[in-house]
Amino acid sequence: MFYQIKRIVVKEGFSNQVVEGFSNRGGLLAQQPGYLGKQVLVKKVRRGEEEVMVMVNWESEEDWKNWEKSPEHIAGHKAKPKAEKPEYIVESSHDLYYVKG
Repeated sequence: MFYQIKRIVVKEGFSNQVVEGFSNRGGLLAQQPGYLGKQVLVKKVRRGEEEVMVMVNWESEEDWKNWEKSPEHIAGHKAKPKAEKPEYIVESSHDLYYVKG
């Protein structure tokens, strides 16, 4: 198994906007070969900030790569205007993990 994990730190009170954004993306993703599920977690981390973790579970890294380069995924990103990140986002990161145990 394989996880794609996105970590987004936002100003306090804005985690719901991030959660909604990832909740609305489930349709096409759920139809992809190798997709196993998604979890969106919210944690208050410091005074004035919240953290959102989006964990997408795949059967394999190859399945995730196929989704990343699929026409549906690419079209979804092209449909969004090339704007600067919203001012409520403090920081973000993207990591990949293999399940070993």
